[in-house]
This record gives sequence, structure tokens and C-alpha cells, in this order.
Amino acid sequence: MATKRFKSKIDLWIRIVLIVVIIGEAFAIGMAASEADDPLVTTGILLLGMAVTALIVWLMVGTYYIVDRGTLKIVAGPFRRKVPIGQITSVEATRSLLSSPALSLDRLLIRYRKNRRIMISPADKVGFLKAIGHEPATKGMTDA
Repeated sequence: MATKRFKSKIDLWIRIVLIVVIIGEAFAIGMAASEADDPLVTTGILLLGMAVTALIVWLMVGTYYIVDRGTLKIVAGPFRRKVPIGQITSVEATRSLLSSPALSLDRLLIRYRKNRRIMISPADKVGFLKAIGHEPATKGMTDA
């Protein structure tokens, strides 16, 4: 089977919140840097601000899911996880607010192994479910 890559769905409100955070952070960092008397402190503040901004952008553009050779690879910026597809016990729709590598509340809760779980939000849920061998069977599992 060919490798399939699925982008994370991104809710508009999450996109807006992240952009507002970046703008607010840039303003706060600029203010703090302008008030610092030491060039080394100013440089540190600017570098920290750039690193936080880079992480947020990396998460926004770098959250996706790959189905390849019996493994689901979940990528969210610098964070990675692998789930053996053969160990997936169930997949169900959820709108949980719990932290997860998903940029939308339109999520799939994947249970695997004995008590492991992870939530993801592929933009193409139907294609994703087919790629992992789970047909959409319940309400909320179709693409909207």
C-alpha cells in the first residue's frame, strides 16, 4: 500500500487564537526588549520570542498524519508518535478539549494497545479511516 499523508483540519477559531498569541507575544517582547538596558538581555528576549513564534508556526503548518507500512505516524511540529495500525482497537468521533496533536475539535479518538489513546483531526476523515482499515460507522465520522 502506498504511503498516505493527511493534513490536520484547522478550526478557524484556533487559527485566530494562535495568530493573536503571536501578535501579542511580538508586542510584549518588543516592549520588554525596548526597556532592557543590557544588550545581552535584549538579545535573549528577542531570541526567546522568535523561538516561541517558530514553535507555534511549526505546529500550525507541521501537524499531519502518515499511514505507511502498517504504522500511523503522528507529527505535530517537533512532536512525533507512532501507532501500529494492527494494535488500533477502536476509532470514534469526539469533540474533546483535551490536549492532542489536533488543530480542530472535529477529532477522532484512536484507542490502541490496552489503555492507550490519542486524538487527531485529519481534514479527510473518510480517506484516513479507509487508509487505516476502519470504515466510518458512526455519526460524526463523515467529512463535513
